[in-house]
Amino acid sequence: MKVRKGSFTIEAACVMSLVLITVMGVLYLSLFVHNRSWLTAAAYEAALAGSIEGVQKNGQIYEAASAKAQELGNVGFFGAENLSYQVSDRKTVKVSYQVDTIAGFGGFRWVLRTEGSSKIIRPAQWIRKVKAASEIVKDTE
Repeated sequence: MKVRKGSFTIEAACVMSLVLITVMGVLYLSLFVHNRSWLTAAAYEAALAGSIEGVQKNGQIYEAASAKAQELGNVGFFGAENLSYQVSDRKTVKVSYQVDTIAGFGGFRWVLRTEGSSKIIRPAQWIRKVKAASEIVKDTE
């Protein structure tokens, strides 16, 4: 029985390429998921900041939401570029982000879009409506 030297080296070279591709794929996927969750949370937080401003008399909804969106969009990303955001305000404040995420394989780019919205609720009017509804329910019992 003849021992063939170098067979382990060839097998390791074949297996290591698959292991490295898998590790890099998991790494890029985890960065993508991190960026997506960060952007989603930032969109909801910026929308909430705008809706809180909308309760005030002469509140600057668009300006408050835009300032918060810009502040949150500048931190916390890995491998992302060309970040843009859009704010729309009516009865609900919507903040949407779009960013290019770099993928390491072949120079591909993933476009990531997230959106967050918050309804403008006037707390005093809402509490009055809830109290009125509870009084009606009590009267019907």
